[in-house]
Amino acid sequence: MKLLITLIFIFSLLFEGYSQKYLLEQDVTKDTSIPKFGFNRKFEGANYLGYAMAVGGYTNSPPSKINNLNSWQFRVGLWGRIKLTKWYALGGYVEYARDEYRIKTPLIKDSLNNLKTLWTKQVNNNLVLGIYNRLSFNGDKILFDFGAYYAFDCLPRIITKVKPINGDYNYKRTIYNRPSIMNRSNYGIDIRFTYKSIAFYSRYRITNLYKDKNYDVPKYMFGLAVDLKD
Repeated sequence: MKLLITLIFIFSLLFEGYSQKYLLEQDVTKDTSIPKFGFNRKFEGANYLGYAMAVGGYTNSPPSKINNLNSWQFRVGLWGRIKLTKWYALGGYVEYARDEYRIKTPLIKDSLNNLKTLWTKQVNNNLVLGIYNRLSFNGDKILFDFGAYYAFDCLPRIITKVKPINGDYNYKRTIYNRPSIMNRSNYGIDIRFTYKSIAFYSRYRITNLYKDKNYDVPKYMFGLAVDLKD
């Protein structure tokens, strides 16, 4: 009886070992779903933040130059791309971009007399749509993007802060919403060089910011952007 029990136990061990071997030899790749969205996949996307400063020369001689250190761009948006080959992808983005120029001389004079201007700034609140080509290197760690964008200025503003030469208050701020001199539709070129999640970018505006004028403030923005990935 003990011999029979021992033989049954040995056979059961052999059968179990064969079963494990059979399971290990099965091809489970057919049942594995490879995700299409994510880093180095067919589809990828991310939120981003960017900050840049206005650089470059002026077009002709504008009525007022800008203070470059106080003239900047803030960007926040979402980009996505579809990989068409190992090294090439086509993408697009949507963003909000606030461009602010500190103007040295007021473009619009305040209606009151005896005022001293402390500062004037021009604010462009842009909704931006863009498309780009992407070249990838080193397993998508190094990226080079070049493309075009269209921007619509939802709320252009010129803001002045003044104080009276003789008066009983310290300062007065005047906001001119949607001034008629502003061109609200603009387009241009975007270039971006990315290493991992940090990017240097340059934006060139082809159109003028002012309607029917032969002058313009600097057309370039140059700065840094960060992708916010999970």
